[in-house]
Amino acid sequence: MTQAAPESLDKQLDHLVFEAGQIIFEEGDKSETAFIIRSGSVRIVKRNQTGDVVLVTLTAPKAFGELSLIDNTPRSAAAIAAERTELMVITADKFKAKIAGLDPFMRDWVLFLKHRILDLSARVED
Repeated sequence: MTQAAPESLDKQLDHLVFEAGQIIFEEGDKSETAFIIRSGSVRIVKRNQTGDVVLVTLTAPKAFGELSLIDNTPRSAAAIAAERTELMVITADKFKAKIAGLDPFMRDWVLFLKHRILDLSARVED
């Protein structure tokens, strides 16, 4: 059974549609947005001299690019629509505004989790 993204996200976020093979973002691009797959699928790809290496293929309601909401490091891989795909988009500015409006406990908890994610990501890259 596939779980859908929460209805509140669906209503509050912008939607974009990508056709099969269309590049969503490239490795090294500036990162200011995260995505939730509403329908379709996305290949996360590392490019090298011998071609593309597909790291994972994601389907609804998976999210990707979420580290861009936490830090502004360049994209670590490319994202390519594997088929016609509808995405919900959240910008870093919108995410930060929502965090600022949280109850102080919840804001601190989210910021704590943010640092944990960054720490774990750094360990994986090492």
